[in-house]
Amino acid sequence: MSESDLPELETLSEQRGLEILPTVYLRRPALGAFESLLQAYDKYQSDFPETRVRGFAVEGPMLGPDGGIPRAGVWTPSVEEWKRLAKLGRYGLRYIVMAPDAMELEDEVGPGFTFADLLVSFYDNNCRVALGHFHRDAPELSARRMRRVIDFLHSRYEASPYLILTDHLYNDMPRNFRHAYRSAEELALRGEELPAVIGQPWNRDMLVDLLGPVPAEMIEAANERKLFPCINFDGYHVDLEVVRKTVEYLGADKVIVLTDHTEIASMAQEQLTDDGSLLWRRDDGKVAAGMSGPELQRQNMAAIGLSEPQIEQMFWKNPRAAIEYSVKCN
Repeated sequence: MSESDLPELETLSEQRGLEILPTVYLRRPALGAFESLLQAYDKYQSDFPETRVRGFAVEGPMLGPDGGIPRAGVWTPSVEEWKRLAKLGRYGLRYIVMAPDAMELEDEVGPGFTFADLLVSFYDNNCRVALGHFHRDAPELSARRMRRVIDFLHSRYEASPYLILTDHLYNDMPRNFRHAYRSAEELALRGEELPAVIGQPWNRDMLVDLLGPVPAEMIEAANERKLFPCINFDGYHVDLEVVRKTVEYLGADKVIVLTDHTEIASMAQEQLTDDGSLLWRRDDGKVAAGMSGPELQRQNMAAIGLSEPQIEQMFWKNPRAAIEYSVKCN
């Protein structure tokens, strides 16, 4: 994608009645081209302030090792490369998906540059983190590190539920339950397993045992208005009954719809496979993206009993407010 593509992207957005936030897996060799694109976008937005392209986002490169991530999108930037990425917040990079459990705040990403310094470099340029793509081998440690990141950012910047975003809730994180039923074998277990997760009222005290330390910590941080979780309503990333229960517990004012909608069969120059399930998969079978656009997801939301005001809240009001938010220091 380059500067010349922005008008076409604008036209597509207008035709579909959408405001969009293009999200990319960034390959290391493409960093320079991405910088040029964001600088061009900054001028485009200045010349055309009513644009439906509301900015950009990046997924990675600091992500956990187990998810359906294009391999070229996971790499270890130098301190200089991290600073180049962070500076793009001035030009329209709205958030970057990052694994908050990758290291301790005091650990060095590079010489003399800690994980805390990395976070500050993004936030001081008005680019936030979206927590996601966790490690799976130590859930309690992952939850503790995530809470430290949340508390650190809220101690340094003005408190807001929009200060921290998330990637897909329940996906690419350690869990104590089966969150999706995709294959025939899994669907055969749904009637037996699902009631244990959704068949009782949720409360703070039981969420760790029921869901696992990481999703429980994320949900409670949302309840505390310290972050804004995003959930996929395609029915494949997360079972729709689990989604319904989550919205029931949190409220529609604390959830953003994240579609994961992808229309081409490649990400970061890696070919994806269409297995007929409305999911794109990597060559090893891991889910990489979804094919369910906004209309199908809205239909799913209505099918599980969500009202039109709730749908509008999660699909339009909450994400628009999140994107319009500007970081402010304490």
